[in-house]
Amino acid sequence: MLTALALVSVLGFAILLAGGATTVLDGVERRRLRRLAAQVHVTDAIHGVLGAIVAPTVTRTGNRWIVTIRLGPRERLAAGRLSEIAREALERDGAVEVVLTPRG
Repeated sequence: MLTALALVSVLGFAILLAGGATTVLDGVERRRLRRLAAQVHVTDAIHGVLGAIVAPTVTRTGNRWIVTIRLGPRERLAAGRLSEIAREALERDGAVEVVLTPRG
């Protein structure tokens, strides 16, 4: 009887541990997919207005989106409009910070 109780306890603990790990991994995957969806949304918004001139990357820190856009010499003329489009695309989901960096 004691052996059966020990077996049930070990199995129960293993199931709880697996469930906890699954929950954590699901949360990580949901955050990753949300970030990718935001990046696609910003990219589509920019491409819809200005064409395929840049490929922004999006990250999330706390309640703030960070959009990084690498600009070449010709794209620098559109920096203000790029920043505006990125903010409009993500502002409903929290604060947006746009980082413009030079490209090569």
